[in-house]
Amino acid sequence: MGFLCEVTRLSRDVYIEEDVFQNLVLCSQGCVWSLIVFGMLIKVYVKAGLVQEGLKAFRSTIEIGVVPEVSACNLLLNGLLKSNCLSNCWEIYDEMERVGISPNTYTFNILTHVLCRDGDVEKVNEFLEKMEEEGFDPDVVTYNILIDSYCRKRRLDDAFYLYRIMYRRNVPPDLVTYTSLIRGHSRVGNVKEAHQLFHQMVHRGFSPDVVAYNSLIYGYCMQGKVREARSLMHEMGRWGLLPNNYTCSLLIEGYGKEGKLLSFLNLVTEIQRLGVLITPETYNYLLIALCRANKPNAAKNLMRRMCLDGSMPNLKIYNELIESFSKCDGLEEMISLKDEMVDKGLKPNLCTYRFLIGGFCGSSKTEEGEFIMRDMVEKGFLPDSAICGALVKGYCSERNVDKAESVLSYFAKEFQIYNMESYNELIKIWCEEGDVMKALGLQDELLKLGFVPNNLTCKSLINGLTRASKDKQKLCE
Repeated sequence: MGFLCEVTRLSRDVYIEEDVFQNLVLCSQGCVWSLIVFGMLIKVYVKAGLVQEGLKAFRSTIEIGVVPEVSACNLLLNGLLKSNCLSNCWEIYDEMERVGISPNTYTFNILTHVLCRDGDVEKVNEFLEKMEEEGFDPDVVTYNILIDSYCRKRRLDDAFYLYRIMYRRNVPPDLVTYTSLIRGHSRVGNVKEAHQLFHQMVHRGFSPDVVAYNSLIYGYCMQGKVREARSLMHEMGRWGLLPNNYTCSLLIEGYGKEGKLLSFLNLVTEIQRLGVLITPETYNYLLIALCRANKPNAAKNLMRRMCLDGSMPNLKIYNELIESFSKCDGLEEMISLKDEMVDKGLKPNLCTYRFLIGGFCGSSKTEEGEFIMRDMVEKGFLPDSAICGALVKGYCSERNVDKAESVLSYFAKEFQIYNMESYNELIKIWCEEGDVMKALGLQDELLKLGFVPNNLTCKSLINGLTRASKDKQKLCE
């Protein structure tokens, strides 16, 4: 096995044109060694993650009349399952039957998993009957695969039917069985039933693991019962268990649903006291959640704590913070964060500039926003339609329509960006102010730049002309 691992590595990294299988065939003519080596080659490929190469080796092995061991077939089947090559699994099984390779319980369990992954649960009973005809009784692994599949499809009645069948066939459920059923109840909102099953599992002598607790915590968090979920997290310590990254993300989501993300910040301290390392992924998840809940100051403070723990925020986190501050007129904080990220070696991207410009324009400081846009262009970034729209909208809200028109023309000439929403906004403003001639003149000018009027443009112009006509008629009267 070690030799074949080295040979396959060399064939990939050095001798690209060499075919390991063909070389084995050639060597077998002059050397006396067991043909089991061909099965070993299949295993080597699969263990190296080269499942398709393993499939090719299996086919070639069958073609030269060599029958690989069932263990090699099982490993290949499992690799194909993990790679989601489900049709190839049945090809292997058919070949096994054709050449006389006797399947074992592992084979049938893998194929049961294939059926469940394929979504064709109805064929499972037929397959189980065939399995029993060949002398194999379903074991706890078989039942667990089926029960988990039914639970994922929210078919709890079928899952619990199998659970009862296990007892009748003297196949005791294990921790995996109970965890799947608990998770199934939690997914459909039956948290009370899930917790009862959890107690039943403990009563029957099983020590819950983190996965079992997380399955129950998920149910409570989805129901908005964060107090119970928090209690379960503390209860884990009695079994010598520590919450993991998934536990934290579940609690964050639960507190977020209740609008209590700030309360979760206190829980972060409690989790750290338990000796749990808050991972960068958990910090990032919570930071983004706080930003999107319009709590940028809390997010900024958490980011400081994150840095003290040795985790450095990335560009996405800085952009989320800048965007969140832009929505609440936090202009100084936006600039401070931008300078901070640059000091840490992070280069602003288009999103950074978009949020900065949008923040200034939304705070009636469009001229500063335009200055940032010019600086961005000098640094080699091309603005987009969203930045054009923010600047035009900002100037329009400040009633500086001439400047808005200038920006719109600038974007069309320099970057071939035609923001129709801004174009229509300008036409609408001139028409509403009764200066239809200005609107028509603007339309002619923008037509030369490549703008094409649409229904909204025509509607504004018609309304403006109608209003102007009525005003003229009133003057005449």
